[in-house]
Amino acid sequence: MILLVDDEERYRELIAQILTKAGYEVLQAADGIEALSLLDKSNVNLVISDILMPGLNGYTLVARIRAKWPQMPVILTTGFLPQDAAKNMMNGSADFIPKPINAQTLIDMIHRRIPVPTSIASYRVADEFSKRS
Repeated sequence: MILLVDDEERYRELIAQILTKAGYEVLQAADGIEALSLLDKSNVNLVISDILMPGLNGYTLVARIRAKWPQMPVILTTGFLPQDAAKNMMNGSADFIPKPINAQTLIDMIHRRIPVPTSIASYRVADEFSKRS
């Protein structure tokens, strides 16, 4: 199960739809506090979080995740890369993908960190989106 954390609801819904079509179960949180609550109650395998959110931002969320779930894979994302982002990524606390997110790149990144759902082992997001064109 993937936990998707972003304060932008429309964007969060879009990414959740992509992940669901790729065969993943997705939980959604609007901020870091809600994300921590869901992590306590759910069997999450990976977290995808925006960096710039009100209240508990992505960096603080990663620090709290590392304190309680040190092996949890985390992918951070933002449309604006703050100066300290490179430092945070380099210390290995999280991976990074910029917004706007390329759907196939995100799916490939997830596949490298958690098992691919068996029902979609050959699924490619690009194939799905090309059918719409």
